[in-house]
Amino acid sequence: MAPLAVLVLQTAAALENLAVESYTTAAGLPFVVRGNARLRELVARNRAHHIAHAQTFNRAVAKAGGAPQHAPDVRYAPTVSRRLAAMTDADSLVGLLIELEGINAQTCTRYASLAEGGRLRSLFVSVASVEAQHGSELLILPTLPDGGSAVTHATGAAVRAVPAAAGTAGIPHAAFPTGNASAINEGAVR
Repeated sequence: MAPLAVLVLQTAAALENLAVESYTTAAGLPFVVRGNARLRELVARNRAHHIAHAQTFNRAVAKAGGAPQHAPDVRYAPTVSRRLAAMTDADSLVGLLIELEGINAQTCTRYASLAEGGRLRSLFVSVASVEAQHGSELLILPTLPDGGSAVTHATGAAVRAVPAAAGTAGIPHAAFPTGNASAINEGAVR
């Protein structure tokens, strides 16, 4: 069996690969292409972050003596692919992306507690915080007028019109959970 560091890094890379595939598909969905500009921006930016995270995890796994993981997570990929193929609206897409960001954030949070050494621990904490930020922004999006399009370059009056719920929608947990973290060896290169 591979060392713990290799297993958790391969699984983290597999989850990032899944996120990259999901955001790539999302970017091409008709209701994203022709829809809300803020959602398009989040999809493009989050996809770029996931590409960078996958590359970082794969560099780290190679340093740890393991094989880089270029495939998406096998546990989630078939279900996510089916759900994306059936997507017809932005709300469903945002819900799916929130789920994926939550799984990634919870997995990295859990793995940070298992990691040996400050560099690996810092890597997982850093990525977990970015994934949590993605999830928070996606949670806030539906609470904003026009899905946030009007707020991006808003006047003072438009900002004052933002509902109070937008201030707390992106903070669903008092303490970050790890119950949906992926199994340590889930993304192992086989």
